[in-house]
Amino acid sequence: MWPPTPHPPRAGLTTLLLTTLLTAGVAKECAVSECTATFHEGTNAGVQKGPTLAYCQLLQAYKACLEETRSSCRGDIHYLSASGMASHVSTGNNCSGILSGELAPSASAGGATLAPAAAATDADDLCRYRAAAVAAPAHCGLFGDPHLKTFAGAYMTCRVQGAWPLLNTPDIAIQVTNEPVGPDNYATATTKVTVLIKGHSRCGSRSTYEASSESLPKAFVDGTTWSGGAKDKPNIQVREASPGEHVLITVSYINATVAVRKIGRYLTVLVTLPESLLEELEREGDEVQLCLQGCHEQERLDRPGAAPLSMAAMSKSKAKELCKSYNVTDYYLDSCIFDLMATGDTSFCRAAQTAQKDLWEHDPVGAQRLLLNCSDPPCMWEPSSSSLSRYPSLLIILLALLLQG
Repeated sequence: MWPPTPHPPRAGLTTLLLTTLLTAGVAKECAVSECTATFHEGTNAGVQKGPTLAYCQLLQAYKACLEETRSSCRGDIHYLSASGMASHVSTGNNCSGILSGELAPSASAGGATLAPAAAATDADDLCRYRAAAVAAPAHCGLFGDPHLKTFAGAYMTCRVQGAWPLLNTPDIAIQVTNEPVGPDNYATATTKVTVLIKGHSRCGSRSTYEASSESLPKAFVDGTTWSGGAKDKPNIQVREASPGEHVLITVSYINATVAVRKIGRYLTVLVTLPESLLEELEREGDEVQLCLQGCHEQERLDRPGAAPLSMAAMSKSKAKELCKSYNVTDYYLDSCIFDLMATGDTSFCRAAQTAQKDLWEHDPVGAQRLLLNCSDPPCMWEPSSSSLSRYPSLLIILLALLLQG
């Protein structure tokens, strides 16, 4: 119901909100909070949620506002979350058909509340992931300098610095921040992980988790550790697997697990989702998500890179000896050696060890397929023709570092 006078009449209020939304995103800085605040003003003022003309117009203006600020919001987790959610809600309410006139809205432009949907017969069933068949797990991991394993099983070493989206779905978004480390800041490593659980009307509330190089909290930023369901069987939960070192975040209704580890000054992150949930993500949008597309080509080395020999913080023979003592193999061995040569920080041995252990634990089928138990580096050096043209001098350096005794 719309507020009584002296508030603006229905048409005038809707026009005012739409105009405000369309102009909020023009600011030079990331204006996602302004766009979102104006959108909420519309719903709070009486624009009812549902497949109505007024709500679809408000969503359309919200998406346009977000698009205006897109270039200044790259990597901002709140922008990625808001943009993905706006598109998801718009699709769910058939707004494209309503706005084009192909579908009749459920009410007039004022927007009446849609008849309540049939309640779930069992809330527990609603909030527990149910797949039509046994869903294979998809695994994405980021560790070290940083080294990335995508959901598709591609391994790469990225030269990414600053904030980057690891994953963004209608239910969960993850952002990582990498900072320079090592001699002459050649290498980067992950110093912050932000996990945003977008919440579910029946299954749990919106929650944000933030880990940094200084702290691995055992609770969400609001101090809670769970929501939805019961305390002994929560739908959303964060818990310590090892105090100060390993935290697990679980979302039951999409069968998702996010594992964050703090090893030395740096963080590793692992994400496990059912493969079936990735199909829609791969069809929609063009935003970069490291777990889906990997890092940008210009940010990527085909195999673990290294600084020039004169800048190496540790000899290859010493790095190889240390890494092999942690029983890492294949890409994880190559990555460990590179990290030690680039930084001299032995905590990267444990980072590689736990990353390989997590792969076996969370995705044993993928581990069997991808790992060959190679323990004589270089294990996975397969330079592509494109890398020869992009990094001709670097190729010589890489081969020298990896092949020298």
